[in-house]
Amino acid sequence: MKKLVVLGTVTMVLFTSTSFAGERLSLGYIYSASKSHTEIVEATNGGVNVVSPTTFDLKTNGTLEINPISDEEFVQNMHEQGITVTPFLSNHWGRKRAEAALNNPEKLIAQLVEAIELYNYDGINVDLENLDTSYKDKLTNFMRLLREALPEDKVVSIAVAANPDNLTTTWVAAYDYKALAEYVDYMVVMAYDEHCYGGSAGPVASIDFVEKSLKGILEEVSRDKIVLGIPLYGRFWQEGKDVGGEAIIMGQMPRILTKYKLVPKYDVNTETPHVTVKVKEGQKGPYVNGRYLEAGTYTIYYENENSIKAKLALANKYDILGTGLWAIDNESADLWSYYKESLNATPYETELEVKIREKLDYAQKFFVGQTVEAAQIVDVVDYIKENVSLQRIENNKIQLVEATERIEENLLEGMHPVKKIKHIKMKRFLVRMRNLKNNTKDMLLAQVESFKQVEFITGNRLVSMAA
Repeated sequence: MKKLVVLGTVTMVLFTSTSFAGERLSLGYIYSASKSHTEIVEATNGGVNVVSPTTFDLKTNGTLEINPISDEEFVQNMHEQGITVTPFLSNHWGRKRAEAALNNPEKLIAQLVEAIELYNYDGINVDLENLDTSYKDKLTNFMRLLREALPEDKVVSIAVAANPDNLTTTWVAAYDYKALAEYVDYMVVMAYDEHCYGGSAGPVASIDFVEKSLKGILEEVSRDKIVLGIPLYGRFWQEGKDVGGEAIIMGQMPRILTKYKLVPKYDVNTETPHVTVKVKEGQKGPYVNGRYLEAGTYTIYYENENSIKAKLALANKYDILGTGLWAIDNESADLWSYYKESLNATPYETELEVKIREKLDYAQKFFVGQTVEAAQIVDVVDYIKENVSLQRIENNKIQLVEATERIEENLLEGMHPVKKIKHIKMKRFLVRMRNLKNNTKDMLLAQVESFKQVEFITGNRLVSMAA
């Protein structure tokens, strides 16, 4: 084999740094029935890669009720576009329904498993809200049983309340972040309704509230399992009324601003726009929630490009798995012109991908100064970095092994004798990489200690090497 031999000098082999970075998860909830689900997704122009339509509801006895708008053709259409479909299970704030389901989880789970298989869904997103804190363990148990009942290739995720102040007595405390993380692929943190219906006026999701919510859950859950929930709605309060805070969707705001010739104020501290609308007597007010607003003065807090980008910046700052929008079809028309790019301002790498990349980068150091065929080694190392991309590792396992064996062969044949002592660390790394080709459970179990139960992502599932 041809090799580059240099005597009396040191050959410096430089390698380019390759990452496994890719796009973040971009989930869109679908709650509207005014358009077909396909139309709603098409309007995103490729802005989402996961959709969660309103499909699974609960009857009063806690058993499954399938929304009649469920559409097998929609699922097929999404799959053809490479979009994952994980419908969400909701109690629509009905506490008694959720309690009935959690008190008898086996029946509901059996129904869900059957429906997911029947409609060819890719998994499920569980969205049970307004639970009493006494049901915290029952919710965790439900997710455990659901995970065990569904095939490994099905996604199991959950929507959880944001709890930036670590409350222990309200419904937001009904989610055991750390325990739930053991059974889900990811959790959508509903970082909104900081100010809500019946409460004081203010932003739905100020930037401090959102960031504090993220920091709180990151203390207990890997960033690779966190999806930041972002609202595509705001809320408004009428002056002089005791109760306010009705929702208003983001998409209505451009028309309101134009009609009333308003210039919104933007609070840079909360990263939130707000505007005051005055409806005169005899004047037809904005059409919101199925009615024209009566005469009065209204303060509206909502979301716009600046506020959405500020939240997306946090997703990049904390390098989390992705974001989830509540809900698509509520957005303003310009959202998709910047959303995907801003979400992926910095490419996403999982914690495991970072570890493997660092391992490979570390291994490369042993090539510096070696008397080897530089061009070939560069090609092989780059090849490994490309093919160890975790989403494809199963399909590329054999090629990966062959590539590492080629590196070892080149090292041993081209290495200067005095350098071979240092080769032992590289040798250990290569042995570990070669062991990837051993697919039997016994062999993998034997490697658990040395690999420290490293997990590789295959598709949407985390599969333990010892499983």
